[in-house]
Order: sequence, then structure tokens, then C-alpha cells
Amino acid sequence: MDAYELTSPQKKLVMWYKCRELFDKGLSKSQISRDLGLNRRTVRKYLSMTLEEFENCDAYIRMYAHKLDPYESFVRSSLESHNDLSASQIYDWLRDKYADFPHVSEKTVYNFVEYVRSRYNIPKPGRSHTREYWPVEETAYGEYAQADFGEMWMRYEDGRRVKVYFFVMVLCRSRKKYVYFNRTPFTAEMAAYAHEKAFEYYGGKPKKIIYDQDAVLLKDENLGYYIMTKTFQAFVQAEHFECIFCRKSDPESKGKVENVVKYVKYNFLRGRTFVSIEQLNEEGVRWLSRTANGLLHHGTHKIPDEVFKEERQYLLPYHGTPMMPERGMKMYKVHKTNTISYRGNIYSLPSGTYKSSTGNVWVDIRDGYLDMYDMETGKQIAHHKESSEKGLYIKDPSHRVITHVSQNQYETKILEYCKHDELAVTWLVKVRDNKPRYYMSALRLLNKEIQYYGLDTLHRALELSLDRGMCNAKDFIALCGRIGKRISPRDATKSYKDHLPKVATERPDKADINHYNVYFT
Repeated sequence: MDAYELTSPQKKLVMWYKCRELFDKGLSKSQISRDLGLNRRTVRKYLSMTLEEFENCDAYIRMYAHKLDPYESFVRSSLESHNDLSASQIYDWLRDKYADFPHVSEKTVYNFVEYVRSRYNIPKPGRSHTREYWPVEETAYGEYAQADFGEMWMRYEDGRRVKVYFFVMVLCRSRKKYVYFNRTPFTAEMAAYAHEKAFEYYGGKPKKIIYDQDAVLLKDENLGYYIMTKTFQAFVQAEHFECIFCRKSDPESKGKVENVVKYVKYNFLRGRTFVSIEQLNEEGVRWLSRTANGLLHHGTHKIPDEVFKEERQYLLPYHGTPMMPERGMKMYKVHKTNTISYRGNIYSLPSGTYKSSTGNVWVDIRDGYLDMYDMETGKQIAHHKESSEKGLYIKDPSHRVITHVSQNQYETKILEYCKHDELAVTWLVKVRDNKPRYYMSALRLLNKEIQYYGLDTLHRALELSLDRGMCNAKDFIALCGRIGKRISPRDATKSYKDHLPKVATERPDKADINHYNVYFT
């Protein structure tokens, strides 16, 4: 039976049974409240009553009606005629049609529209282009692992909030998991240390590890070619495993570890009291053995620890000893100008970093550089070189808000700069086909840089790029710099005639031939 076909007392009776069922399974009142979307006081009241007491109470008998019920037929007919209408449009139509329409919030109208959609089965039209997903075949033993970072708020016994950060790794075949907690955001050194703790826990290491494009691990990206941070690069070379980085904003590429991050948050951390980071790591290891790796995995229907007995012999050997980095991070206050003060200088932060007068960022100072990390997410948000002078404002131009431009606009501008050179069209097609997911980034770079080179330089660079099969925008700009000199930016919308003196473009007046016909008739 559809939930919307139930009366108000019947719905309450269902919720009473669900509260009882979850409480008998061992869930607390707070957990039941979150799972069912009920107020905690309501859960406590339901659990204190027997079935007979509940059916005789006023709350069970009382019936509730929707405030907008008189307008249900109009909303229904509107949605059936145009199923793509939004709640805000319905709200506007109701106020236009009914002069006595009550003063309600837009949220009330939204909830009522959703209620009508569900009751009469009027779904919103789906998106025309949706991403298709396919099951991923199991990989070989010891071949792949996935790693990621997470964070979550916890509470001390006295109720104070504290943010903890964690690193997780999961072996793709056996699903054996590892988690390491830290009090501050992960730096490259701490990330390497967490990796070594995972290798020690597994008794070996996988051949390949899949990551996000995290600033802790990556220094730069050259349109599909990745440049790791100096510390992490040295660690990877020392441990001899291969790094695979996913495309930005594509968490589905490493879904196994994404699920583990949620598992750590909502199975282990939620509701747990924070005492110290050392105790949390000890509790985490016991949880891994007891639950995360000791219980049946619902995807593989196998116990990770049991499968790991087979996978362990395929792992690469690990002979090191994890060494805790000595350096630590410090908190610095964020000014309302999206900056921090450090040793007499002002350093910029991305737009929107400042949220309140009590906001802070973590700052890691090393090798003459300042790395800033967001307190909420633990992600690196800024990187500055430390200045030995005083009274300077050190800013990063990328911290300004960037206006987005479409792909077609970029292509049009680039072709206008090249005066619609056929070689430019051919080369852009090759760039797109070679790295389609990085094509937009290539267009942005080309649009920014090619204005500093003349047409002859661009044409010659296009010829050489096509001859050599070179399809990288950064390499193309470097080639332009070797062939010709940088010039002042030119306006692509102007032609050569626009640069001539005005007198050279003047033309004599022309008279209409019909004016002279009167003399020959």
C-alpha cells in the first residue's frame, strides 16, 4: 500500500511499530530519531507506551489536514498538464489565480507539490543525458588498492566539538580496510606515514593505488600528466608502487574507498566520544578486526579477512618502519578580507574562505612555503612562498572569482586569433580526440596565451605540432616561445585595416547614376 493512502492515525501506528522494531535491535533513541526523521521526544513518548495506550491517546486519534488541501485539484491538474513545473511556478500560479490564497512559505508549497506528485504518480521528467554505469570485474589479487581522506566532527565528554581527519585504504579484491586518524589535516609527510602504517597493517603493499587529485599528493596537473609533490614523489619512488589519479569530480572512479569513507563515518565515528587521537586509533584497529574486516561484506558476500589470507601472498613486500613526522600545523585566524597575517605580512586565501569572525585555517610552514588547509574539509586551499620582508600583501591571482565561459566561446576566440587558420581547426580536433576530458582545460590555456604571439609564429607552431603528433597545449605554447618572441596582446576582433591611418581608409563620395539620367533623356 502507498504511504499516501494511509490515514494520519495509520501512519502514526506504523511509526510506533518501527520505533519498537529499531529499539529492540539495540538502536538508541537518538539513532531512531535520525533514521525515522522523528523528534527525539516523539520517539521517547512512543517507546514509553504500550500498543493499547498508544491507540487510546489523543495524539493517535487526532487527524491532521494539509493547509493547502482546498487547492489540491488545481495543483494536480497543473502538474498533469505540465509535469515539469517547479514548485515556485505552482506557487506563483496559485497566488495569481486565488485572491484569497493564504500567506504560506515557499517551503510549504514545495512540500505540498511533492505530496501531490507522489499521491497521483506524477514524477518529474528525467534528465535527457544520464551517465551509464556498469559493474566492474574483480581485479587480480594484490593488484589494486584505493585510498582517500575524510573528516568528521566529534565531541568531547563535556560537549565541545572537535574535528578529526582520517586516511583510509581498501584492497580492491579482498576489501580489507585500514584507517588512520589524525588531529590535523594531512600533509604529504603525514600521508606517507599513513601509507606506511597501512602497509605495516597489511604486511605488504599493492602494486597500484588509486587516488583523487588531492593537493596533498599532487603539485600540478599537465592536462592528464600528473606532477606529485616532492615528498610524496620520493615516497612512491622508495616504495616502488604505481599511483593512478582519477579525473577531478569523478568519485565513481574509486567507489570502493568512497563507501569505506562513509562506513568509517557512520558505523564507527558517529556517536563516539573523543578522548584522544591515540585512543581513537586504538579503537579504530579493534573496530577493523571486529566489524569492518571481520563481518560479511554485502557486495562480495565474503568476509574480507578470509579473502585476505589468499591476497596477502600476492602483495609486494614491505620492510620499512613507519616514522611519525616531527612537524605540526598551527591555526591562524582568517580576516574578513580572506587573508591571514604571518610574521608581518598578509597572505591571500580563496574568495569565500572567511565565514565568521571565529574562523581559522590550519597552516603548515615548511621549506620556505606556507600551505593553508580548510578547517572544515581539511583540503589544501592555498600555497604561498614565505617572504623575508615585512608589510607586504602576497596574493595568488587564482583566488579571485573566475567567470565561466563555454567551450564554443573559447574555440571561437582561438580561431579568431589564428584568423581561422585551417591548421588550427585540425590541431584542435586532435587535441580533443587525444584527451577529451582535458579539452576544456587546454582551451582555457590556449585562450590565455596565444594572444602574445604573432600569426606567423602560431602558423609555424601548428605545422610543427601536426608533423610531430604533439597534442598538448602547454607544449604548444612552449614551442611558440621557441619559434617567435612574445608580443603585446592584440585584439583578435580587429583586422589589419583597423591598424592603418584614417586617411588611408578614406574613400571618395559616390553619386547615384540616376541623378545624371535627366541630362541624357
